Amino acid sequence: MAACVSKQATKSFIFYQEATQYWVKATVGLPYYAKDGKRGAPAHGRYLYFGTDQLAHTAAAILHSSLFYLYFVAFGDCFHLSETLVRGFLVAQGAMIDSNLEKLGRKLLKDLEKNAVEKTIETTDGHRITYAEYYAGLSKPIIDEIDSALAKHYGLTKDELDFIVNFDIKFRLGQDDASEGEE
Repeated sequence: MAACVSKQATKSFIFYQEATQYWVKATVGLPYYAKDGKRGAPAHGRYLYFGTDQLAHTAAAILHSSLFYLYFVAFGDCFHLSETLVRGFLVAQGAMIDSNLEKLGRKLLKDLEKNAVEKTIETTDGHRITYAEYYAGLSKPIIDEIDSALAKHYGLTKDELDFIVNFDIKFRLGQDDASEGEE
């Protein structure tokens, strides 16, 4: 991904949380976050800057993909999403200019916003923090569309794609043996 990230700050950026686990928490622009009523950037986040809004949405689609999640599990610590890990992801030639991936990125971000829940917490030092909590698992069908589009760029077989979209699925969707098949 490093090849398509701008070296300078731009208006087209992705903000992503370092703490990840099963789903990447990334938005084009800042997610909703307010501390004591003042809007700003959430703590412990990172920025990826792009030359265009289209590139930012395409990159957001890729970051949310199950393919990227598999890479994160294989090469990360399964919790911290470092800048080195994000920039080290090899994007297949042509993927960043795929208008379908851009559209899917926009569709996904709209769906994440639609399913977001506003949460408010009181910190031990007396601050009131309100933020949008995202539930990426609810957007899994769109993420699967993203992976199908990426599979074409990476030359993946149907079986390889099936493995990727279903990798860790019980854990990612919060299912166990007792609740298999339930949502």
